[in-house]
Amino acid sequence: LYTFLIIGIFAITNVNAFMTGVKPEKDGSVAMEIISGVIHTAPPGSNVNVGYGILKNNTDKDIILKSFRSPVFDNTEAHTMEYSDSGTAKMRHLEELKIPANSELSLESGGLHLMFMGMRRDIKVGEEIMIISRDDHEVRYMLIMKVIDPRSSSHSHDMH
Repeated sequence: LYTFLIIGIFAITNVNAFMTGVKPEKDGSVAMEIISGVIHTAPPGSNVNVGYGILKNNTDKDIILKSFRSPVFDNTEAHTMEYSDSGTAKMRHLEELKIPANSELSLESGGLHLMFMGMRRDIKVGEEIMIISRDDHEVRYMLIMKVIDPRSSSHSHDMH
């Protein structure tokens, strides 16, 4: 009985490292977080969702994010909007996002944002979806984003 109790306690205390499969030195933990992270439900017939929020770097070193993944989507990418002198907009894929030391980077409509493509299952308003990002040193950061319907009258356009 005591053996099972000791094994149970050991399993509980190490569940995070076991579940994530991340070596402690590769776990970004709270070094970076997303504030008010949201994923907009897609319009009917679309399989592409967009994500916004504020990426906050809680360290004294720049964090350069190189990839984003989610178990809910086939592909997740950082994009920006570029505007020509004539007023036309073009979306461009970014290979990395730099969050300056002790600073924030806003992901917002008309600017930097995350694109979620190839939904693997239906998502529901209010659901929280995990996004795993890796930096240029292969450190992982877990970001939680909430699904909202931007077309709903009950949704406030204020992200805070």
